[in-house]
Amino acid sequence: MIKILDNDLVYKPSEDSYLLLKAVKYARGEVLDMCAGNGIVGLTAAKKSRKVTLVDVNKNALALIIKNAETNDIKNYEVVHSDLFGNLRKRRFDVIYMNPPYLPGKVKKNDYLDVATLGGNNGYEFTIKAIKRLKAHLNEGGHAFIILSTSYDVDKVYKLLESINFKFVVIDAKKFFFEELILIEIYEKRGHSFCE
Repeated sequence: MIKILDNDLVYKPSEDSYLLLKAVKYARGEVLDMCAGNGIVGLTAAKKSRKVTLVDVNKNALALIIKNAETNDIKNYEVVHSDLFGNLRKRRFDVIYMNPPYLPGKVKKNDYLDVATLGGNNGYEFTIKAIKRLKAHLNEGGHAFIILSTSYDVDKVYKLLESINFKFVVIDAKKFFFEELILIEIYEKRGHSFCE
């Protein structure tokens, strides 16, 4: 396990982060950690991959990722300031990790915690937007690992995946008294799961 520093302006690793970490064993080639926070997932994946690109909209998160990479002597990474895939242009990856904001609610501008946790009025809007762009950023045979939450209607996400020719497998889930967090693997219909 790598050593991770935190600060009060970046989302701290929580149950969702640790659930997504279970998929890091599948890291390979070019990896993207979207909504990277303090970098715990992407920097751990760097140990198993050629290069990791860590993306966050919070500039404080990017500065913390650099500090965490230095603390762990990780050099095969880069940070990109971006709202979703906007600043990645046409870049493609072998594996994408994403712990998107998923709680229902309206984001207050410049509130880093709202940005990190609120996924839209229903909770799933950010996740839907991200999934619609996945195909343009996955290499052939690529896989994505994403955290979902039953704080919203996860069937909307599952139906979207099927409609755009993706298969998915539930890898793991963790129940809490108010929601269940779900880790899914996404891949093209003609592909195969890493987990089967």
